[in-house]
Amino acid sequence: MRRFVTAAAVFLLPMLAFADAPPEDLNRFKEEPVSGGLLLIAAYFVMWLVLAGYVARTALKQARLEAELRALEDRLDGKS
Repeated sequence: MRRFVTAAAVFLLPMLAFADAPPEDLNRFKEEPVSGGLLLIAAYFVMWLVLAGYVARTALKQARLEAELRALEDRLDGKS
């Protein structure tokens, strides 16, 4: 419960600080320095990299665990 309260405070207090701020002139954001399509492609690329890294890490961990399991089975069978 304490973590929830801390997390809520961290995320909600900055919102309260800017709640009374006057609205900004948003005309400066009309021109995009980078197109939305390019940002979408970059986001998908990053997500595929993260997914590939996760799969590779999981495969390596599984291979290590299988090797350790084989070694333990050999020790139990008296083959060491």
